[in-house]
Amino acid sequence: MSFAASPAALIRLKAQSNLNGTFTHTLRNRITGETVTALLQTELFDEQVCIEIRIGFTVNRLTLRANTTSTAATLARHLEAIANGQLDTAELSHADLLLTRAA
Repeated sequence: MSFAASPAALIRLKAQSNLNGTFTHTLRNRITGETVTALLQTELFDEQVCIEIRIGFTVNRLTLRANTTSTAATLARHLEAIANGQLDTAELSHADLLLTRAA
């Protein structure tokens, strides 16, 4: 599959990265016409935005700088990677690795 966000989605993602709320985005496979719906929940904290992304049965979270073009681009790439099954969410964070080794 090759799901992609539309160019207009990038504009909306930039605006949404500076808001609290729940937003829906549709990623489309340009060859087959299939679509995948992504639900984004955003919460602002100081100059950062915490984003929860739900696509199908997956839930992913990330924290980025609020209201920047690079944030919107990163978020679009993240959405596409999740929709296309290319995001490995099973990796342990550095803190988790330290806790595992200490146990």
